[in-house]
Amino acid sequence: MPGMLEKSAAEADKHLSDITAIVCFQDHVFTSGGDGKVKIWTKELTLSKEIAVHDGWIYAMAADSRGRIYTSSSDGTIRCLPNPLQSDEVKELLKCGDDIESLFVDTKDNLYSGDDKGIVTMWVDHRMKFKFNLVEEVRSLVIQNNIIYSIRENDLTVTEVLEGSANGRYMTKASIPGRCPVTLCGSCTNGVSSNAAIVTRDGHGIVFIKNNAKEQYRVLWTKEKAHDMIINCLLGTNDHLYSAGYDGYVKKWSCSEKEPELLAEVNLGAGCLNALQQLAADNSTVYVGGSDGILKLVKFS
Repeated sequence: MPGMLEKSAAEADKHLSDITAIVCFQDHVFTSGGDGKVKIWTKELTLSKEIAVHDGWIYAMAADSRGRIYTSSSDGTIRCLPNPLQSDEVKELLKCGDDIESLFVDTKDNLYSGDDKGIVTMWVDHRMKFKFNLVEEVRSLVIQNNIIYSIRENDLTVTEVLEGSANGRYMTKASIPGRCPVTLCGSCTNGVSSNAAIVTRDGHGIVFIKNNAKEQYRVLWTKEKAHDMIINCLLGTNDHLYSAGYDGYVKKWSCSEKEPELLAEVNLGAGCLNALQQLAADNSTVYVGGSDGILKLVKFS
């Protein structure tokens, strides 16, 4: 069940360190790196431009519906590229002494950031609105409607932000053993994905969850030893789940709630893989980035 490496970006255009995150907007692909830069590519992997955004390692990146790009870094800042396709302008939203390791933009274009102290901050129009102290370091973060899914090496915490709250009150709804990252996947009804996925505590397997409060976010299945080495990234879509990590493999799984099914895989032989992303209009190809700093395009049948 092979996949195929369709194309790699030019060696001369690579990041000088790891690719740490990938986001897509319209027909463009954005990569962030340990070199503090954001690079902008065409969907065919031609480098359009690069912007020096941070002085240190970029931990996370997110994009909103207007094409604004947000990044967080080991330099203790969150920064915004207001119009990266047209301008090199960089705005600073926050400077602090904490490591802000995760970012996410919801469907209303609100930005959420998660740090090493367990604080999730909600930003509205580039201003802090609420802070949620979830205690555990936030290595990976997803928000859907009023639910926060956050995780590090121990458990996935599912937190409900109470509607109508004027001061950011919240309630923990579930805690599921596993480790980062977290992704949502499966069919979407009324803005809610049917499933969530995380990695097993040993880092080698996948935990597939029913994303339903009435069913108490029960685990549907666990695929032990999905990879021979630690899984570093998960990408969920309506129909599929993709995984990749230290073994250099990208694997494509079904979103079946009955049992895991490996549909295809490809060995990139490129060291540790850190990031996966897909253009919204193309469900057959996946953009992949890792420790060699080279953006790759993988095609699945």
